[in-house]
Amino acid sequence: ARVGGGRRMRRGGSRALQVAVALLVGSAFAGQPSGTVQSTRLYTPPDPTATGGIRAKLVLPNQPVEAVFAMPTQDTSKVYKGEVTGGGKEFVFRGLPVGKYDLLVLFADCFWEGFTLTREPDTLTDRDRAAIKETVGRAVPFFDTKEIHRVAGTTGEAGKARCVLQELRTKLILAQSAEELKNTQIRSLKLAWLEDVGATGWQLINSRELVRQEVTGAMPKGVLPHHYNPRLGGIRVTDEVKDLGLLNLERAAEENRLEISGGR
Repeated sequence: ARVGGGRRMRRGGSRALQVAVALLVGSAFAGQPSGTVQSTRLYTPPDPTATGGIRAKLVLPNQPVEAVFAMPTQDTSKVYKGEVTGGGKEFVFRGLPVGKYDLLVLFADCFWEGFTLTREPDTLTDRDRAAIKETVGRAVPFFDTKEIHRVAGTTGEAGKARCVLQELRTKLILAQSAEELKNTQIRSLKLAWLEDVGATGWQLINSRELVRQEVTGAMPKGVLPHHYNPRLGGIRVTDEVKDLGLLNLERAAEENRLEISGGR
């Protein structure tokens, strides 16, 4: 199998690496593979004193929502997991403190997001983007496949960038029992923060995992297709449940902007 930065190891190779992989899988999942399994430690419990929330009914895409997540734009350490109802066509968040939120909506075969990556004009150059891609590619060698779906930020020394990142392990995976988990991949969806620190260039400063999946059985393998819709970003929550109404994620981005301008 090929691991890390491209080194090869024989199938019965480094025991230390196999143990590390087993421990990582065991820390994120409980029990044997059984579909989508997500670590509950990733998510922030609802605030029992908060009366705000978000609700919506999905029109398109015409498939059930697997899960939905909300991140406060002012506190990216927190991620709230919503309740999916109505046969996967509706979702609701309760117990959200006052603030603005960006959403991620996960389907079986794709995901949609509306994350705010920068409040300044995006001035990243092609060179910046290439360097960021290289930096992300070197980080977290457990994952052998990485896809930056969106990245935005400011160029120059001390420049900052944020990206929507998907990581995948397609190579050997061991359970805590040291048995190989066949037909299994590990997928991670996350936000990553990078900074240009001068002579050493762009460095990964921090990341926040949003979803981790054990991909097995008939679940779609490989990199999940990604979609961006600005209607899922900057949703203002006060002391009531914000109703987004009928949510058509497939509507053109510009139409969404026109519809919600001045309304959130």
